[in-house]
Parts: sequence; structure tokens; C-alpha cells
Amino acid sequence: MAVHLLSLLREQFTPTVIDQLSAELNETPENTLKAVNGAVPVLLGGLTRRVQHSGGASSIVSFLDKGDYGKTPLDVGQVTDTHQELVESSAAGRNFLDKVFDDKLTRTTELIGTFSGTRPQSALTIMELAGSVLMGILGRQEKEKGLTAENLETLMLGQASELRQAVPGGLDGVGSLLGFDELVTPAGPQTEVQGTDNFSGTIINPNIPKSPEGERRHENVRWLRWAMIAMAILVIALVVQKCSQNQNGIDGVSTDSTARVESNAVEDTSARTKESIRDANGQVRDSTAPGALGIRDSSAIKNE
Repeated sequence: MAVHLLSLLREQFTPTVIDQLSAELNETPENTLKAVNGAVPVLLGGLTRRVQHSGGASSIVSFLDKGDYGKTPLDVGQVTDTHQELVESSAAGRNFLDKVFDDKLTRTTELIGTFSGTRPQSALTIMELAGSVLMGILGRQEKEKGLTAENLETLMLGQASELRQAVPGGLDGVGSLLGFDELVTPAGPQTEVQGTDNFSGTIINPNIPKSPEGERRHENVRWLRWAMIAMAILVIALVVQKCSQNQNGIDGVSTDSTARVESNAVEDTSARTKESIRDANGQVRDSTAPGALGIRDSSAIKNE
């Protein structure tokens, strides 16, 4: 069947996590556990009520699409042993809670605090941590698998009746505040209601019902990834080719420059040779005139 969100989130709060969280919040383990047992079904029920409203599921998916889940914990136990990580995860979860509960969040946490004997702020922190993990599960599915509003609505409504029944009796005030009497699973075959033949049931790849639109988005994401890789390879090839051309051009200039230097050197040497010959023979004209070396035509001398 589709991923059982209630069990998935409850199992996050192991005895070790409860002890760590109690110490961090300065609450007793008993009251902390009671707050968890109230907060988890209220969180899921609140999300289900949100997607029941017109445009609610699309609004949640749009919110998830803007998130970055690289640092979002897969497990509450990953952050309860470090104060700073707990604070950061709580802050991320708060944004999700605001989206789900809107202006009813403060009153909801007050009622959970009264029910469990914890301070409202402690109840809020517990809901924030659970919300952070839930947001990560759904957000990764939106990013990697193309989770759609239809998928989300099918998933949550498929467990609506169970979520309503899971809310502790002492939290009737929350049920009235959030309209939990409307949490009713639609009638129909289980496969259609909960997508029982889809996905595996792990926290990394939870059972979330598919839809044609979701499949198309998933396929588009995969093709886009390959297209980006191909473009990167093409850019690298062009850069390498350009660098190779530049190197060949540099080598050509160096060779031409050497040729010009050699030519100038030969010309300069020839000039010095001629000068030396003139100095040796007392001539100022070209000694290559006809006749023996140093002997010139007498008529030419007289004419001078």
C-alpha cells in the first residue's frame, strides 16, 4: 500500500530521541512523548485538510518545488544530539508548518501543549521537527520523481480516516479548530485510493501514487539532466580546441620571428665585410670593378 505516513513519522521518535529532545527542551520524557503522539497525527491531519481545499495541493507542491533538501534530515535522530542542527531543522520545518496551518498554528501548538503538559514552544519544536522530515520526504519526491498535486491529494486522502482516528481524545479542540470531522477516506478500490501497486516503501523512495503528469515530469527531469551533461561535455571540447589553436598560433609567431632575426644578422654581416674591404684598399667605391684587386682603370682616375 502507499507509504504509511503516520507510522513513518512516529517511528522517528525513538526512546533515545525522546530522551535527547526532552533534555534539549527541558521537558520530562513522558510529557515529550505525549506531545509527539499528539503532534504527529495533527500535523498529517492538518496537511490533509490543506490539500482538501481548492488549490491546496497545488499550493503545497509549489512550496515544495522552491525548497532545497540537501540538508533536510531523513531522520529526527540526525539532529536531536546537536543544538545547532536541531535549531536549523526546526526553522526549516516552521516554514512548512506555516504553509500547512496558516494562522491556526499558534492555537494548535497551545492546545497540544495543554494536552501533553509541555510548554507551547516545546510542542511547536516537536511539530517543526516532524514537519521538517515530512517536508523532506515530499520535497525529494517532488524534485526527483515529479510529485504532483494529484499525487499528494491521493496520498493524503487515502489515509484521511485513519489520521482522524489517530488524534488523541484530549485533542478534540484541535479537531474542531482544523475541521478534522471532514477527514474521510474516499470510497473506492484500494489500488485507486492509495496506489497500492506503486513504489517501494522506504523513506528514500516512499509509496506515493503515480499519475501520468508525474511520470512525464519525472521523464523530463531525467532528459534534462542528460542534456545538461551533454552540453557540459561540448563546452569542454570547445575550450580544449580553442586552447590548442592558440598554442599553435604562438608557435608560428615564434618561428617567424627567428627567421627575421637571422635575415637581419646576415645583412648586417655583409655590410661590415664591405666596410673592411674599403678600409684595406683605400677605396670608397665598389672594389668589384674589372681588373686586378687594387688596380683601377687609369682613364677612370683621370676622369676623377
